[in-house]
Amino acid sequence: MNRKLGTEALELEIAGVDVGCLLWDLDEVELAVRELALYSQFSEHFRDAFTCIHNATSFWLEDGQYADCAESATKTMFRLRDPIEEHFYFSEPTSLPRVVRRFLGIDHPASDTQLVATYALIQAVQAVEVLANWLFDLERSLYDLDLDLVEQLRQTDPKQYLLLIQSERKRKSDFEIDAREEFADFNGEASKILMLASLYQQADWADISRNDFSASGFLRRALENAFAAKASEKGKAAGKANSKPGTIKQENTKKLFEDISKAAKSQISADPNITETELVKALVDLGKASAPTVRKYLRKGKFLPR
Repeated sequence: MNRKLGTEALELEIAGVDVGCLLWDLDEVELAVRELALYSQFSEHFRDAFTCIHNATSFWLEDGQYADCAESATKTMFRLRDPIEEHFYFSEPTSLPRVVRRFLGIDHPASDTQLVATYALIQAVQAVEVLANWLFDLERSLYDLDLDLVEQLRQTDPKQYLLLIQSERKRKSDFEIDAREEFADFNGEASKILMLASLYQQADWADISRNDFSASGFLRRALENAFAAKASEKGKAAGKANSKPGTIKQENTKKLFEDISKAAKSQISADPNITETELVKALVDLGKASAPTVRKYLRKGKFLPR
């Protein structure tokens, strides 16, 4: 089973850059993100996410090089991110390495610290993905008007080009709300999980042979304090969901998923060979939702990857 891990394509594109490896290709993504017309307005958001990404990948460094299993492990965890997240959500924070090993294999050579750091890496990458692709799709939609004219405007009159983008941004303000909310969720989770990885690393370095120190005890107490708020939030959310199962937000989310699924079936029926990029673009053009939101619900409905 382990020999097959990491052999499938990553199926990830950020700001027009195909990402084949989370360890090697994100420098190119960062450069592409900096070229986005509205980058300066979201530079702090991107800096936070990329800082988390760089810190997370550093956990795989051994003597200045990435561990042999780093690429396959990160690729497999990204591909299986949805079921891993689903299992982890209903588990204790300290169970994350065990949850991941259900999918990678109990005897996977990666340390618990590296697996936890990779989960943080994946959350941060998704944060960059939703924000960067919203900005990228915003610019790309302009080219549907007149490719040559818009490109000439971009090169010769950046101020006018920016005004055009701002106008399109206002027209599609709902997409911005989706992208910002998803970014905040992914980036916040990435920061918390990276802290968890640091705690695991401290436990790894601890001298557990000393009678006056227990690494496992330290880790357990630290995690209880660090994630007490998260557990409380989950409990409150669950209580609200049980008492109000038909809230407006839940109903709207369900309706959006059903709407996107119906539209996807229609597009695939009309063109069985439609690619992932074409399918997402078609649904965005139909006004279903932003590209990040469309991709999320297409994955949920098993329409992606294709």
